[in-house]
Amino acid sequence: MLRRSLLATPFLLPLAARAQTWPDKPITLIVGYGAGGATDIIARTFAERMQPLLGQPMVVQNVTGAGGTIASDRVAKAAPDGHTILLIPNAHAVAPGLYARLPYDTAGDFTALFFAGNSANVLVVPAGSPDRDLAALAARGRAAAAPLQTGSAALAGWQPAHQIMKEALGLTLEHVPYRSGPQGQTDLIAGRLDFMVSNVLEVAEHVRAGRLRALAVTSPTRSPLLPEVPTFAELGVTALQADSWFGFIAPRGTPAAALDRMHAAFGSIAAVPEVASRLQTLGLIPAPMERDAWQRFYLAEVEKWSAVPRRANIRIE
Repeated sequence: MLRRSLLATPFLLPLAARAQTWPDKPITLIVGYGAGGATDIIARTFAERMQPLLGQPMVVQNVTGAGGTIASDRVAKAAPDGHTILLIPNAHAVAPGLYARLPYDTAGDFTALFFAGNSANVLVVPAGSPDRDLAALAARGRAAAAPLQTGSAALAGWQPAHQIMKEALGLTLEHVPYRSGPQGQTDLIAGRLDFMVSNVLEVAEHVRAGRLRALAVTSPTRSPLLPEVPTFAELGVTALQADSWFGFIAPRGTPAAALDRMHAAFGSIAAVPEVASRLQTLGLIPAPMERDAWQRFYLAEVEKWSAVPRRANIRIE
């Protein structure tokens, strides 16, 4: 036994030394959506302040396509050494119920790192739309011979809010997929879509500039970015209450020491008044969680939201 222990020691030393010197190269923060969207903005807000805390830069890499699942797969298969992490919106939790096959296990292949916070979604229509409020949009949609056109950057143009709207308002919808929210909003502003349900931070400026009209927000209370816009619950659609959330995750097996150090660094950045103010300006409401609480929340959200497309019998092959 002593001989075996001595023989094993040389192989263990490099691993131990690397764990003690982490990070020993730049950390890659992967984002599954295009530049300029909510996920990308949040990622860069944190990443640009990380080097003084960890001694290595954190580099944001946009890996777009397939509703964020290509990015998720890349991180799931990355070396679990603390040098590759992923920022996800809650669309990540819907994917296992929507896609017939995923090359990774949403519940089992990741570990929670840091919960960034919550942000409201808002239903917006073009400024030239005849729909002045949610009731008008619903009435027009029910009377129209053709489905209403809507778009989304998430999950091949589908998102749970669309399904809930169909069920609650009796609408027929046709979804158009986009690689990022801003791409879809460009078509919406041009009148090529009837409406979108977008993250409030992506569209608030368009609403304030008069390019889009906001009809309702999905959060339980009104958004501080658009306080004049009623909630769906205020308008009688109590089923549509769901904030977006954003969180950082890492490949399963990432050393706890690296996770703990990154969690502390993210928390320090979030507490900087300038950062907190910027995130709140973007509509992100911080909701601090310890890593184990974020892990429990993550697994519960995967179970909850993956059930929505299954219930609607919607499947992407």
